[in-house]
Amino acid sequence: MKTKLILIEAGSKPDESVKTLLLAKLKVFNYIPAKKEDEYAWAFLDEYRKYCRRGETKTKTEKKNLGTWQGVPREEIPWYPTIREELCNGCNVCLEFCSFGVFENDEETNRVSIVHPFNCIVGCSMCALKCNPKAIAFPPLAILETFRKR
Repeated sequence: MKTKLILIEAGSKPDESVKTLLLAKLKVFNYIPAKKEDEYAWAFLDEYRKYCRRGETKTKTEKKNLGTWQGVPREEIPWYPTIREELCNGCNVCLEFCSFGVFENDEETNRVSIVHPFNCIVGCSMCALKCNPKAIAFPPLAILETFRKR
């Protein structure tokens, strides 16, 4: 997901009306399987709701250099985990395992959420293997082929 991309207009409420807009704007830079579009749209909407609850829409965030992978800026590579909230049991195994600060415990739901997706190491999916309820998912490794140097 491009961090420079403004997903929605300032002040837009995180309701179902922005779900289609979120999906359309994210599809510009990210591969989303056609059969999974609705599932992804709901996941993006859930993440946007969390973002709004944390109040981050009102604070200015400092731009961080995330480096590159195969010469491509990290924020342009759609490699990061997603959490299926209905499966997450809040065990925090992923949070304890990952030393890159991708996860955080959401005190409101007592479940893990993704707070810094681009801190995830491209190609790594070990946290998903550690997750017993299988609540963590990654895109298929094949998407990375489009970013490799030829």
